[in-house]
Amino acid sequence: MIVTTTNSIEGREISRYNDPIAANVVIGTNIFSDIGASYVDFFGGRSTSYEKKMQEMYKRC
Repeated sequence: MIVTTTNSIEGREISRYNDPIAANVVIGTNIFSDIGASYVDFFGGRSTSYEKKMQEMYKRC
């Protein structure tokens, strides 16, 4: 099986096209996460509370 993102493969016959798969998830954060993220945005760095929420979101998809 050859998997590719092109619409043709030289010398091969395409037997099936698959549609892309996508999912949307909305997760709310709390006021404390937002305040902490605001400080991180101002001073620089990574917001671990938002990273945890993003990981939770990816697990649900």
